[in-house]
Amino acid sequence: MLRLLVLVASVTFVACDFDQDLHNKYLSMGEDEFVEYFNSRNFSYKIKNYDFTPSFGAMNYSIPKGIPVITYNESSVVGLPENFDSREKWPNCVTIGEIYDQGNDCGSCWTFGTSNTASDRTCIHKGVTVRLSQQDFNCNSDNVCGGGSPQSGFQYYINEGLVTQECKPYNVEFLKKRQCDRQCANGASYAADKHKGSSFSAVDSQEETIKAELFNNGPIETMFNAYEDLRNYTSGVYVHKYGKFLALHSVRVIGYGVEDGTPYWLVANSWGQSWGLLQGFFKVKRYASDLDFEKSMLSVMP
Repeated sequence: MLRLLVLVASVTFVACDFDQDLHNKYLSMGEDEFVEYFNSRNFSYKIKNYDFTPSFGAMNYSIPKGIPVITYNESSVVGLPENFDSREKWPNCVTIGEIYDQGNDCGSCWTFGTSNTASDRTCIHKGVTVRLSQQDFNCNSDNVCGGGSPQSGFQYYINEGLVTQECKPYNVEFLKKRQCDRQCANGASYAADKHKGSSFSAVDSQEETIKAELFNNGPIETMFNAYEDLRNYTSGVYVHKYGKFLALHSVRVIGYGVEDGTPYWLVANSWGQSWGLLQGFFKVKRYASDLDFEKSMLSVMP
């Protein structure tokens, strides 16, 4: 469906990508029948049925007052390529290409969006390869699996620091106990293993600002509206076409590009490498009407 802009009395109305007729078929058809029907149409992405149901926790868009906002700077956007992938610009930073699995019964996506972005940028800006621990957020939140705030996650990284995954590997069952454990599984010193950030900023929603921040400084964390059709995504450029709203979802943006005329953001998810043909990565249409993908982007510096 093409996006239509209708200007009336200086008000802009943007047609949504959601397709009510398709949604009705989704509700009435069998799962396999619907997948076959969807993939026979000329949509920008393909779908499949998976044997998992992702979990989501409660999150919100609130940005703390007083934090800096990265805005458009003409000098920073000179020479930006049409297609960009952080993995190609910083091939020595192997963490950019790594995908994790938060598990089916833990809404901890906010810990992956924040810690993995911080890990990537530690390599980019300090030349140090480190895999920061999602588990360590159990000393920041008493219910990691119930959701959280990427903003508070970055603040914790700056104020208290995060240890490495070798010190505190991801363990959903322990997270459910809602306990803070300040000790390392590998016998290392918990305090000595901490890595701290220096600052985090909001990124304004202008396209060139986001592209420049990705190109110059590396991956960005964002939250967006997740719907049922995202769960079925397998390839192409995702837009919301059918299914109900599920929750806000935190991910890591690593690049951008254009596919078959559709501009997209390149994104790392936390649903494991078996999700999608890009092995855990996906492409999402820029400024897709229902997603608010650009509304809550955060940048962090190690």
